[in-house]
Amino acid sequence: MKRIINSKVFSTIIFFLSIVVIVKLIWLTISLLFLPNVGEDEVKQTQAKALYYRVKLANQAQVISTTSTTEAPKPTVGTMQGITLLALYNASDALVVTVAKGSKTTVLAKGEMIDGFMLHSAGPNHAIFTKGGKEFKLTLTKVKNSGTQSSPTFTPPTMTENKEESAGIRDNGTGTKVVERNLLGSYTKNVDKIWKDIGINENKVNGQLNGFKINFVKKGSDFEKLGLQRGDILQAINAQELNSYNAAMNFYKEMDNIDNLTLKIQRNNQEMELEYEIQ
Repeated sequence: MKRIINSKVFSTIIFFLSIVVIVKLIWLTISLLFLPNVGEDEVKQTQAKALYYRVKLANQAQVISTTSTTEAPKPTVGTMQGITLLALYNASDALVVTVAKGSKTTVLAKGEMIDGFMLHSAGPNHAIFTKGGKEFKLTLTKVKNSGTQSSPTFTPPTMTENKEESAGIRDNGTGTKVVERNLLGSYTKNVDKIWKDIGINENKVNGQLNGFKINFVKKGSDFEKLGLQRGDILQAINAQELNSYNAAMNFYKEMDNIDNLTLKIQRNNQEMELEYEIQ
């Protein structure tokens, strides 16, 4: 038989096939040991972070604080039945009123009381009292001299008026005038009568109150009969210096209880005293 394949060629083929098989075995071993069972797509690593969005349902416009400011309730303004306001003096450094209850009149300074009502403040024609946390208002029928006293206008008195007004004053012959107590009472009960007969202004020295200056005296009035003149400066009453409104008002309130009255005045730069007996 003729030999088709040379033994040398056959040996060469077997050698190459063996190499191929060995390579295959090596690749298979590597793939089983190191490569994953399934294929992977290329994953690109990124440094980007996930985006988060904060969502608010409320309106982002500036919210205005609506804190309620609760005001303290204003006290009720009531009335003072049975009490009337006769006179009012309201200055920056003093507040004095005259009130009447029935037939009795009372002079009050700021902070003083009548029937539990305390004088608190005043306006141009009214006074405010407080009691039990409430305010009570008394009103003048007419606005009278709020602040510094001014000279009111008046009509000349008739002869009849002169006789009536001077009936309560007489001279006892020793230089001392006798004044009837009911005459003084007529002035405490009717304060308007005072301002019709006499005008008084503050007298200040170096900015301090130093008595009261008389700027007019009604002709034929009781004050003229008492010897007071225009330009006189009232400095003291019964040795009580008139250096404050309270001093003057204390005398006014005690007028019904005094028996003797001494006025220290300055007239034409000279000091003198006027003495009276109250009966």
